[in-house]
Amino acid sequence: MKIATRTALSYAILTAGILFVFAYVLYYVSEKNREDEFNDRLGYKITWRSEFIFDAKIDSAKIKELHLRNKKILNEADISVYNEQKKLLFTDIPPSSQNQKNLDRFIKSGKDKITWVRKERQYMAMKYESDGINYYVIGSAVDVTGMAHIAEFKKDIIVIYFISIIIIFIIGFMFSYYTLKPLKDIIVQIRDISEHNLHKRLVIPKAKDEIYELTETFNSTFNRLEKSFNNHRQFVTTISHEFRTPLSTLISELELAKDLNTTLDEYKISVDNALQDAHQASKLSSALLDFARASYDISQISFTELRLDEVLADAKVNLLQKNSEYKVGIHYMDHAADQDESNYDFHGNPYLLQIAFLNLMENACKYSQDQQCNVEIEIHNKNIEIRFIDKGIGISEEDQQNIFDLFYRGNNKNYNSGNGIGLSIVKRIIEIHHGKIQLESVPGNGTVFKVQLSFNS
Repeated sequence: MKIATRTALSYAILTAGILFVFAYVLYYVSEKNREDEFNDRLGYKITWRSEFIFDAKIDSAKIKELHLRNKKILNEADISVYNEQKKLLFTDIPPSSQNQKNLDRFIKSGKDKITWVRKERQYMAMKYESDGINYYVIGSAVDVTGMAHIAEFKKDIIVIYFISIIIIFIIGFMFSYYTLKPLKDIIVQIRDISEHNLHKRLVIPKAKDEIYELTETFNSTFNRLEKSFNNHRQFVTTISHEFRTPLSTLISELELAKDLNTTLDEYKISVDNALQDAHQASKLSSALLDFARASYDISQISFTELRLDEVLADAKVNLLQKNSEYKVGIHYMDHAADQDESNYDFHGNPYLLQIAFLNLMENACKYSQDQQCNVEIEIHNKNIEIRFIDKGIGISEEDQQNIFDLFYRGNNKNYNSGNGIGLSIVKRIIEIHHGKIQLESVPGNGTVFKVQLSFNS
């Protein structure tokens, strides 16, 4: 069932329930008013008949004759008169078997009058005093006119009720359709978007409502999907290109060695060249593996309690094991470690943080003539700042805009070998830990990478 139909049906059922209660109350009140109004008229008729009997002193047979004649043209009341001993003195019609029971109830109640209903006939018992003697008069009549009016009123209510439900359902359906029409437009537009045209976006009139917010959310999701898809495509293309170069060189070197080399020294040179290409491919694959790990969904990455200065020290040890000529110094700028070692406690992933710190240290050493990196660590309130400082060749202002992009290599690519992945990994890892990384560099004077992490993250 469509939402518009379901909404209109639910609205109609709810409204039908409310209208039913309203119609029932209206009918009940109308019926009660009719009954009360007829009881008042019945009381007047009983009183008039009693005065006619007791005060006019007319013969009983003549009274009955007049009563029967009036009943043909008027809705006359039938009465029965009882004395104090509850003996029947006069009646227009054979009295009901319930009269005695109701007469006893009336006498016990001590009221001036009581009323009751049997089928369509309404009854009233009242006391009448004549010549100092109390009499009990029971009158009854059928409110023919009132019952006809109330029956017609009931029929009109039922007809109006069902017509109202139909109209309400139609209005509810039209209102639901109008309200949900933007959703239908969104569905049609989404169906037209595929991997071949991810650049397309949902277009609806701007408004401050939930539909517009939903559209903006979809468009934002499509932006991320398009970016991710383009990155994935670029990633695959670049990987193919990056791996093709060392592998092609390696294959060519081995083929030449097989066909041309004749001496042991020539074979050694070919093997050394092949090993160099193999190491380059291995470094590239390791870097890509680290990037893939840093690109995991954050919910899939485990976080533990650690000490940032110890992670820095481990990164330094691993870097020096890779290249013993590098020089790395770690400096505590505020002596926080001497005051309280827990100042460097942090909640994060030690493996990923070590990769980030190692890459920053390695870049500083790689692009400096003295192959040296100075690391400064400092506490600021609830934040910690780690600075990686070198006095190397620096980074141009143009390259600083793109230095964190995947596979991007600036003007320094001719200074030293690399694959353009390291800083992308660093940025992603810092973002996973809700931190920030900033770059300050002057070409020829060195570079400073500032990593800011919050202890509240």
